Amino acid sequence: MKRKDSNASGFPEYAMMDLPAMEKEILTWWEENNVFEKSISTRPDDKRFVFFEGPPSANGCRAFTT
Repeated sequence: MKRKDSNASGFPEYAMMDLPAMEKEILTWWEENNVFEKSISTRPDDKRFVFFEGPPSANGCRAFTT
């Protein structure tokens, strides 16, 4: 990705973003650093983490727990 100089807001701009390549880089980093496994192993058993799927539906929200 080619980075341009910062714009007036102070945030960098990119001439072209290769989102699939960025996704692969991030996934590789997650795999090399065992991020998912650490997120589970460092959480106490009595502290469940809940993943909510999108906005609430007409009959309430759906939740997935790990």
